[in-house]
Amino acid sequence: MAVLSVLLLLTSSLVHSVLSDCYFPVEMQGEFMTQWKDSQEIAYTSISLTYNSVPSWGNCHRRHRKNVILRDASAQGDDCFRCIRIIQRSVNVNQVHVRNLNQCFPTEEEAFADCPTEEEVTLRQVEEIMLYKTRGFYGESAVTQTHCPFSGRWRFSYSNVEETSGSCDSDASEAGGCPSEFMLHLKFRDCDFPDFDMSFQCLGHWTGEDGLKYLSLLDTKLPQLGEEPRPRYRCAVYETDLHAGVTHLALSNDSTCVNQLESHLSGYETLRLERKDRRIVEDHGQRFPTWSQGRWGGNLQIRGSELIYRNSEELTTYHANAVLSPATGRILARLSTACGDMGYACLALEKRTDNIMELKIGKIDSRLDVSLCSPEYFDNVGWMTVGKEVVRTPCPLSGTFHGVIPDAEGLCARSSTSCSRPDQMEYQVYNCENTTEVYEDRLYQCYGQFQDDGLVYTFTQRLDLPLQECFVGTTLDSVEHYVMEAGMHCERGKEPSLHGMVMLKESDLICREREEEDREEVGMEKKFSSTQRPISPRLSSTASTTSASADVGHRKHHTHHHHRSRPASTVGQPATPAGSGLEAVLSSVYLVLTASLALYFL
Repeated sequence: MAVLSVLLLLTSSLVHSVLSDCYFPVEMQGEFMTQWKDSQEIAYTSISLTYNSVPSWGNCHRRHRKNVILRDASAQGDDCFRCIRIIQRSVNVNQVHVRNLNQCFPTEEEAFADCPTEEEVTLRQVEEIMLYKTRGFYGESAVTQTHCPFSGRWRFSYSNVEETSGSCDSDASEAGGCPSEFMLHLKFRDCDFPDFDMSFQCLGHWTGEDGLKYLSLLDTKLPQLGEEPRPRYRCAVYETDLHAGVTHLALSNDSTCVNQLESHLSGYETLRLERKDRRIVEDHGQRFPTWSQGRWGGNLQIRGSELIYRNSEELTTYHANAVLSPATGRILARLSTACGDMGYACLALEKRTDNIMELKIGKIDSRLDVSLCSPEYFDNVGWMTVGKEVVRTPCPLSGTFHGVIPDAEGLCARSSTSCSRPDQMEYQVYNCENTTEVYEDRLYQCYGQFQDDGLVYTFTQRLDLPLQECFVGTTLDSVEHYVMEAGMHCERGKEPSLHGMVMLKESDLICREREEEDREEVGMEKKFSSTQRPISPRLSSTASTTSASADVGHRKHHTHHHHRSRPASTVGQPATPAGSGLEAVLSSVYLVLTASLALYFL
């Protein structure tokens, strides 16, 4: 239904439109509320982000990763250009930075020179615009439930910098997010002001360019008659210690992330939350494996005998206290959530690579028994994949590859790696008949690859969006590879040889001179892993440092017979007319949604 809605909407809205120069990811699109800066009081205005424009700001002309050049019309009717820096912070929140939204330059080059730099964003030297989603275009919820970065039941203290009588340090005040770990409820009791309640829905959290941890909140209780108006959307900086059960939180005075907000201890309003049920970690003499200790991504922490896993799909935080290990990679643990005890379960931990770990939590029982680690207790339980960068590992498809996307007429894809960052992969979806017409331009950080049941899984982090993704593949030879997406957690049971996309090598990556230069410059910095990177059990390859000719690859490409279609050559072909571009856009949306909507509605 969602895909059909997309096609109907785009068909009705794009038939009379002209071909765009660039496109915004589906995940970023929608209608948003933003604080109206020209108002004396806190007020909001609506902004749309379509597939190819921000109607009140301009059309998407060119994307340079986070920086987007918009094309608008000047007062004289001529084209003019402006630059915005836009980042998706969560499924509900986009953040924009701009020098001067009212300034529009006569050339693209001048606009690009005006793009905000990361240093200016860090130092808050450019204007910030927060966009809070209120409606999606493709059938998704207006506000997607998002896991709060901390949850449980707490006592809390509160202070307000502008009100001498605006403090609260009473044991009767309670905060909590149980049983819904996407909510934050505050009950103010026995304070310097009358008792009242507040409820916030978490919209997303992220680490900013300044290293601070930010949290976006939606006030779900509108002010009642006689109450002072307050911001509907709030931004906070927080710091939490899940092991100690203490969280510090500071909020800005409006819906921005900059006004009267300096740190987790300094803001317009500040709170200190302390967990009510101070969890005592019993020492049974059992520790989780040494290799597993530390922080894995943003959702898993292991310290000694204690494991904390934040399951963002279930919106549940698990606390596991290791009791004993009946077998290698199996830990019997007492299991609880942030909202209470549950019982005992067996945890399966597998070290796939130095950078990748997979975790399973077996069925929960009230008794402690080694039989909980039996295979039947893991029936229909999928692996949860997490990663961290211990050693930089090159992406598996070294060089440039391209292929025709199955079941998406007229769409091709291209992957490429570079000598400077072989651990990152650029992936583009484009019109097969016009390679300059790019619909998706993604950037992945590769954490590594591992084999399971005859297939190879590549675990990655999207750098252009806050998502983790996994790919599964197999190989026929050094030129032809079958690849398909495997969700966030390297889902098993995929059949890339039947349903995957055929990726054909265009060119090798030749880095000998560059690698020698980098070796001299980098010195003792972190080195790339020298481990062989299997693309499939039939092929192991490393980034090519020899002068393997791209022509050889092309000869193999054109002499080998494939049962799937290959992208047609685009050499010497004219640009595609607008009608073909529209057809490709519709197909592209279908492709992206089928790959991405699962992530949206988890």
